[in-house]
Amino acid sequence: MSSHTAILFFAHGSRDANWRRPFDAILADFRGMHATKFAELAFLEFMQPDFATGAQSLVAQGATEIRVIPLFLAEGAHTRRDLAALIEMAQTDHPSVRFTVLPAIGEIESIRSAISSWVATQL
Repeated sequence: MSSHTAILFFAHGSRDANWRRPFDAILADFRGMHATKFAELAFLEFMQPDFATGAQSLVAQGATEIRVIPLFLAEGAHTRRDLAALIEMAQTDHPSVRFTVLPAIGEIESIRSAISSWVATQL
């Protein structure tokens, strides 16, 4: 990842303010591990910042490529339809920036394995 490549973590959002704590922790952990990299967190609904604001923040920091990390356990309408529409709008607003969407985190084998391993410790 070059210094102009940024990460935009993308989560659903909730009316419950406490719901966002693990997502804020993910962003803080990433920033702690990669202090020189650009990263933001954005939400689909109910919470701020929204996708457009998160993308704008990264562009303002100098990002020329934004890799979107959907913090969803599975691919679904929000990741296929809603996120696609948000990226289309962001691409129009920032035509010189390349947007790439990575798989939902639950689609990543190592993450599913980590979940299963933790669950096994509960037996």
